[in-house]
Amino acid sequence: MSKEAWQKFLNGDQSSFSELYFTYFNELLFYGKGMGFDEDTCKDAIQDLFFKIYISGKKLNHIRHIEFYLLQSLKNNLFDQYNRETALLHIELKETEATDNENIIDQLIREENRNKQTNEILQLLTTLPPKQRKIIRYRYLLNLDNREIAALMHTSPEAIKKSIYRALRKMKQNSSRK
Repeated sequence: MSKEAWQKFLNGDQSSFSELYFTYFNELLFYGKGMGFDEDTCKDAIQDLFFKIYISGKKLNHIRHIEFYLLQSLKNNLFDQYNRETALLHIELKETEATDNENIIDQLIREENRNKQTNEILQLLTTLPPKQRKIIRYRYLLNLDNREIAALMHTSPEAIKKSIYRALRKMKQNSSRK
């Protein structure tokens, strides 16, 4: 259904845009909140994302997997906004707390380590097949349990459990190869 709506939108059918919006809004909201962002920030980022898509229109005809594109774009929007806010916060901290250099350095080191770990995990996720990647995203980013994931994926909780185990095992194997 969503692939058809995406193709219709690319072909100029403006009414399919609202179908895309309402199809993906809740999933995008849960995804953003699962990443630790508050609801208002997520809603703003989703609105910005769909505004850019609406404006870009036919320039996006190279996109084949709209769900992946939306999730990736939302993540990028949220992190861009976070980085802008963090940069402002760092400027304010430097202006007001010049005497606490060690704490700022420790925070920067911790933040750099978190960014490095996040990048490593994202890289390992790319080694998984799309279905396993989606299951891992539902489990660890959206904090859904196996029953909820099974309902979304139209399969059994046992199959989800096996898929999670296999995905984590594969990620661990790929991690140890580096």
